[in-house]
Amino acid sequence: MRPSHHVSWLVEKQGVTLFTSDKGMWGSIPYPHAGLWALIANGSYTKVLATELMSILMTISKEEAEREIEDTLETWIKNELIHET
Repeated sequence: MRPSHHVSWLVEKQGVTLFTSDKGMWGSIPYPHAGLWALIANGSYTKVLATELMSILMTISKEEAEREIEDTLETWIKNELIHET
């Protein structure tokens, strides 16, 4: 997973704000999902690492974290914020 080429982001205290070249400010991703974005943005995303991180940040089981990640990634792909490498 990688951010799409037309997406820029700004890390803030409350999360990450995304901008797209065609729409300007897209919106904000609050924590804990900003942690998932950080893994993708810095190129260190793996399913195992993401599951561990989201499970800890959200204090949920690994199975619940996997479902949350899948839903989030699906939304981000649909909105063309990320793409699979």
